[in-house]
Amino acid sequence: MNEEILDLKLKGYCCSQMIMEMGLRQMEKENQDLVAAMAGLCDGMWSGRTCGILSAGICLLYLADPKEASQGLVEDLTDWFEDAFGALDCGELLAADPLAKVEKCPMMLESTFQKIEDLLEWD
Repeated sequence: MNEEILDLKLKGYCCSQMIMEMGLRQMEKENQDLVAAMAGLCDGMWSGRTCGILSAGICLLYLADPKEASQGLVEDLTDWFEDAFGALDCGELLAADPLAKVEKCPMMLESTFQKIEDLLEWD
């Protein structure tokens, strides 16, 4: 697991908060209120629906580059996410397996953040 992800997990952040915090750091910004609000997207909006990694990633795209986000980046990220992981919903991705969150989510988070970096040309 990526050291930054582990550090954020140990601070109590959920997946959607981690994506946003990592993005803010990349943009050299801070916004703890925004990071705190991202908790509403955790665990598929607390209902097993759209994965918080994806929904927070979309929010990050709009924060970083609203024009490009609305002109295809969101669709690119969503299509990539579904192709890479086989589903968009948290419930499907984790398949009611309690260990899946520990095993799959960090890998999905790291891969998705890398994809966001590529889409935003942050490298």
